[in-house]
Amino acid sequence: MDSTADHEFNPRNASPVLKTAIAELAAKSGKDEAEFVGIRLGDAFDLAVKSWGADLPDFWKVWNSWNTASDDPKPWGDL
Repeated sequence: MDSTADHEFNPRNASPVLKTAIAELAAKSGKDEAEFVGIRLGDAFDLAVKSWGADLPDFWKVWNSWNTASDDPKPWGDL
């Protein structure tokens, strides 16, 4: 896996907040929650953007900010 976008949703080991976000996404997109088992989180994010547009829930905004954050450490500067 290259990034968190490649992680797949597994309700057996997902956090409660991720389970809630997926349940809301299923309801918003008119799909059954069972269809989301194994979905790449990047694909779930894309569907969330498509489903909500500018009204994207905070969970997906935060998830995207973490997913797109640089892995490079920031310089310490003058201590």
